[in-house]
Amino acid sequence: MRYCLAALLALGAATPAAADWRYCLARGPAGIVYLSTPFSSVDAMVSLGEAFGRRLDTEKRAHDPVQCPRAGDAAALRTLREAALRFNRQEGLTVVEVNWAPETKP
Repeated sequence: MRYCLAALLALGAATPAAADWRYCLARGPAGIVYLSTPFSSVDAMVSLGEAFGRRLDTEKRAHDPVQCPRAGDAAALRTLREAALRFNRQEGLTVVEVNWAPETKP
């Protein structure tokens, strides 16, 4: 029994985590919202947000904390992102789409 449990745990550890579909966004000064392109990642939201924030910092774009909403698949994420684009534009904000996705790891 102990061997079966160990084998199952080892098998679970070897199985890659399911990737989430995400995009990142952050508000900037003067009514600007920055949105990344959609991407798939297994990275933690915190590290994704930090990476997008670094990109904005590198481009000297002041910003508030980053959020990275997620969805289970690409179609759902596109719908979520389009709703965010529409909402922010209806609120009179300027949406700046940033061509960014996290670096993939081998």
